[in-house]
Amino acid sequence: MPSTVNAVVLPGWMERDFAIKYLMQECAFDPPLTEPQAEEMWRRYHDQVQALPERAATAPQRLPLTDDERRRADTFLRFHGLPQRVGSIQDVIKINPRDLVIHQPFVCVDRVQQHLAGNDGCDPLSTNIRAHPVTINSGINATDVQVPHGEFAFLYDLQRQQFTISETGRHVSVTQFQDRMILWAGYHRSYACMVRENPDGMERSLLVALTTDADFFVSEHSPNQGLRAVVCGLRPPLFADFFDERFFMAVKLRKKRYELQIRAQCVPVNFD
Repeated sequence: MPSTVNAVVLPGWMERDFAIKYLMQECAFDPPLTEPQAEEMWRRYHDQVQALPERAATAPQRLPLTDDERRRADTFLRFHGLPQRVGSIQDVIKINPRDLVIHQPFVCVDRVQQHLAGNDGCDPLSTNIRAHPVTINSGINATDVQVPHGEFAFLYDLQRQQFTISETGRHVSVTQFQDRMILWAGYHRSYACMVRENPDGMERSLLVALTTDADFFVSEHSPNQGLRAVVCGLRPPLFADFFDERFFMAVKLRKKRYELQIRAQCVPVNFD
């Protein structure tokens, strides 16, 4: 049996072929699933989704911040250089995340437990910067960097004029689109906040960063038109579905390690 982590997934919103592949290759069952078994499992959840009435999926109401929450929000915005710096972060808002549209169909429960046990708990506006040890294997035009988890990026630091390997923002971010709002990043942190005091995740408000990060994803130029169609469709998945037994499925996911794989190529470009 491979090393695994506990997770909840929403197979009903996956396309058939993707769901079968996901259940057979990413999930660990003993004995392993056959293709007919995986399809039957997917169809059971898919039929529940198809039986839903159309969902307006209207963006959650923006709630008033307390004085303490306003101070936390201001601290977070100053940390990210606002209001002077122009970037993707627009504001901090307070919402109940249950009505957020989602694009990620799984939450790793083991990762949620790490958030709950961590120094910053499940702070949705964390500004805690951590140093992470990494292992680098490098060759000509190719570098592989072993990183602790999948939320790392290869960036060029304009101020220091050097390339860096950086952990991406450790905060929950949402993006408004049409009359909906999508949870773009911070799935495990959001889930942890929801269950910290309410295991059913029924009522829980969060401070989140309102950003433009998902603008391209929900646009007509999105590189994943299939997933965009689900998010913008008549029955989009919502964050609340992770707490609805009709839709979520508890599984063991194959444990992963993560590499930041960097490749370079020198190509001729016309000199105009």
